[in-house]
Amino acid sequence: MGSGGKITLILRIHYYTDHGSYICAVGPDPSFGSDNVSSALKLSPGESGYWHGSTTISLSNSHPDDRLVYKYVVVWPHKKRYEAVQTVRYASLKGLKDGDVLVSHDSFRAPNSNVFVTTCFTEAIFGPRGLPKLDSMLGDKSIANDWRRNARNFDKDPNLVAVRLVVLVPRLHHGHTVHVTGSHAVFGEWNPDHKVHLLNLGQHLYGAIVYIPREHLRDKQSIVEYKYAIYDEKDNLIFREKGTPRSLAHPENTQCKFFNIDETFEYVKPWKGTGVAIPVFSLRSEESMGIGEFLDLQPLVKWCNTVGMHLIQVLPVNDTGLDPSPYSANSVFALHPIYLRIMEVASRAYNEGKSNGGGLSRLMGGLRVNNSGDKSNIPQELVDEIETATKKLNEYAEIEYELVLETKLNLLEKIYKETWKETSRSMEFRSWWSKNMDWLPAYACWKSLLETAEGEWDFTKWEKSVKDVPSMIDERSPIYSRVCFFYFVQYHLHLQLKASSDFAKQHGVAIKGDLPIGVARYSSDTWTNPQDFLMDWSAGAPAFMGAAQNWDFPLYNWEVMASNNYTWWRKRLSHMAQYFQAFRIDHVLGFFRIWAIPVHNWTGLLGHLEPCKPVHISELNAIGIHDIDRLTNPYIRWWMLEKSFGHRARQIADQFMVDKGSGVFEFKKEFSTVASIGEALPVSKLPIEQEDLRKDHEFLRNELWALIDNVIAVRSEKHPESEFYLTCHMYHTTSYHHFGPQDAKDRLAGIWHNFFWERQNWRKEGEARLGALQDAAKMMVCAEDLGAVPPEAYEVLDELGILGLRIQRWPQHGSFGFPNDYGYLTIATPSCHDCSTVRGWWEEDRGRCHDYYRTFFGSDPPHSCETWVSRKVVESHLGSSSMWTVIPIQDLVDMEPSLRSENPMKDAINRPGESDGCWKFRTKYTIEELLSKTEFNKSLFGMNQNHGRIDTY
Repeated sequence: MGSGGKITLILRIHYYTDHGSYICAVGPDPSFGSDNVSSALKLSPGESGYWHGSTTISLSNSHPDDRLVYKYVVVWPHKKRYEAVQTVRYASLKGLKDGDVLVSHDSFRAPNSNVFVTTCFTEAIFGPRGLPKLDSMLGDKSIANDWRRNARNFDKDPNLVAVRLVVLVPRLHHGHTVHVTGSHAVFGEWNPDHKVHLLNLGQHLYGAIVYIPREHLRDKQSIVEYKYAIYDEKDNLIFREKGTPRSLAHPENTQCKFFNIDETFEYVKPWKGTGVAIPVFSLRSEESMGIGEFLDLQPLVKWCNTVGMHLIQVLPVNDTGLDPSPYSANSVFALHPIYLRIMEVASRAYNEGKSNGGGLSRLMGGLRVNNSGDKSNIPQELVDEIETATKKLNEYAEIEYELVLETKLNLLEKIYKETWKETSRSMEFRSWWSKNMDWLPAYACWKSLLETAEGEWDFTKWEKSVKDVPSMIDERSPIYSRVCFFYFVQYHLHLQLKASSDFAKQHGVAIKGDLPIGVARYSSDTWTNPQDFLMDWSAGAPAFMGAAQNWDFPLYNWEVMASNNYTWWRKRLSHMAQYFQAFRIDHVLGFFRIWAIPVHNWTGLLGHLEPCKPVHISELNAIGIHDIDRLTNPYIRWWMLEKSFGHRARQIADQFMVDKGSGVFEFKKEFSTVASIGEALPVSKLPIEQEDLRKDHEFLRNELWALIDNVIAVRSEKHPESEFYLTCHMYHTTSYHHFGPQDAKDRLAGIWHNFFWERQNWRKEGEARLGALQDAAKMMVCAEDLGAVPPEAYEVLDELGILGLRIQRWPQHGSFGFPNDYGYLTIATPSCHDCSTVRGWWEEDRGRCHDYYRTFFGSDPPHSCETWVSRKVVESHLGSSSMWTVIPIQDLVDMEPSLRSENPMKDAINRPGESDGCWKFRTKYTIEELLSKTEFNKSLFGMNQNHGRIDTY
């Protein structure tokens, strides 16, 4: 490109839009608005859905790699639709001179192409699998970018037009190549031996520049037709694009000598894949100790290859300490030591620095890990102890969580004490440690301080703070040894999970992680990054009937996070990307809005949606409401106290309330919150021997909490006298039922409906936050988008190419979801970790399951969910229109009698609202046994194959 001058750029794109919308081209160049949509190049509508625009581009502006980058945006008054954000569109400026005219005919890139440029496909499913990069990926890309490079006397021949073909090929198996064939001589006149090879330009773009006489483009009697085609490693044609051939239209501008065509490959059919969902802790192998381990993922990958699956979906694997729930992480960076294979730790640690290195040391060369490790240098006493513990803990049908964790930590302590010196000196450890300085030292200090805190989780009461980390990681620190122990544990966790992740990618299987919506209130994350969290608030979910949910996670300080470009999130996602090629966003609605609860309102009912457009006092005045205290104060009358407390009503009133006269009561200031009542009437702190008192306190606090929550509105924290949040449970309060005549209640109900379902719009928040997550790491993003989802959330997910979740028994509309009607960018599944399996559902809600059976299978349902019923359910999901079908392992093995559990009710992973029996499920069979079920595996492979869920194309 020359050092100065200007060119004329003319754009054309075909896209049908709604009335009132328009299309613009936005990019970093000033002509495209400097990435600002409001000042971007606005296109004008033409005939038959075509849009046109032109601008002048200064060649003296900064254009990295001579690329003029831009994207198209469809703009409505209150929303925008972007092209696939993870693919790049650029017009090459290389070789252009002052006065040149460049015409570009573009096609809108649908958001679903986003998915195929993620590491889920580029590194795993369509990845190299250990093969070297192709020459076309390493070659000189200027061949397809330099307009004047390949034509002699180009400037002297006014009749010659340079045509640059660029095609986005979202899915291409490693080793395959892209070509163009066509009717013109330059395209080989449809002769496959004379096709034009397209160069790999990176980011799934393939291109070439050809030179065609201008009159050949103008000749309406002989239109230049062409198609893109894919060839294999031996240069054999696999297939051409579907449909009729493309035609090369003449550029409208007669001075144009540079014609850019930017298109997307048309496949014969959409790609579909299958995955299995199973928590790591639920795996059982011959080598794991009482719980599934990271290295168990490797034989599971082999099984996926056997049955034609491409994805393994797991639950969060971060350190939760003694809490078995994977959604209560102490750190979003640290992994849980319970998933370590102790024998492999010992193998590597005792062989550190020795020439015969442990099994995992060979992983650094990209080879498969040897799970059993080298035991030759491990003390025999330790080998015996590990093998004995493994045998003992594997005898349990379910996970004995605390026992397993205690056993593993004790063994790790022994290994650490004898091997830390060698480990700490190794180059591999030092390299890993330096790359994790952002979180590792603070986490290790936090863990060490927690051990000495005598059960006090509230770190604001600790003597040391995060500012003391530099001194605590010093060798002279009294906790230095404990800090190093946590380094040691996290290092080996990294090695083992990374080993399994790399193994999976090399075998064409992606691992999908899980991103919880919140972090534990007193965690290493909130201790280390207090500015990023609002500790006086809790996250939860509203209840329009029944009980609200209070998750006790602090709110994110989105304002601060946005000001630093979401640095904490970017680090978090970048860290995850070491191990996962896809991830599920738990409660994706939380990235649009969250139910924000004051930390003192344990019940969660007096929260509000955040961000939120509150109800203004003028709106209330307009419908005749002037007594605001009547809305915001708890509605308490003497008759209510008598009903709740009987003969104890006067005693309770005297203890907790003020008598305002005329049968009206209000809480004393010191008892005006749910938390203050809970502290005055403790339950869990009372000894078990005082069971009667515990029950009485529980009764009293529940009744008093209900009275505190008996309000219609909550005052806003910023403008308490003029702005208000209506309560989610308003219709179910006594306060509302006794709020004047029916017409007054109806007017109030109208504002309530508008407040919750009409006036709020969270598009801007969702776009910014989810866009930052997607940009932080190139993983495939999936969203748990269940519940009362506002329409703008579905729009944003679609625009960003984020997959949604479809659970058949929890449909968006109607009684059941119909898999054939699901959108393409979705994941179809019959169940999940938060509900019973299909077989368990049959037992707990037989009537509804029989309705389900009649709806989909058309005959009288059997009493129980037999194996053939399980097969029908799986088949119907494999036949869905969703890109992915991900089936929980329990629902899959229920098709095979020998693998079924005796009690399907114990197959559930979690039962929300309950604690007993949750997070304990472990398969009764080992993965090795699963691999040996030849007929079952052949059958499952055939099901995947019959439904087109195996092949690349």
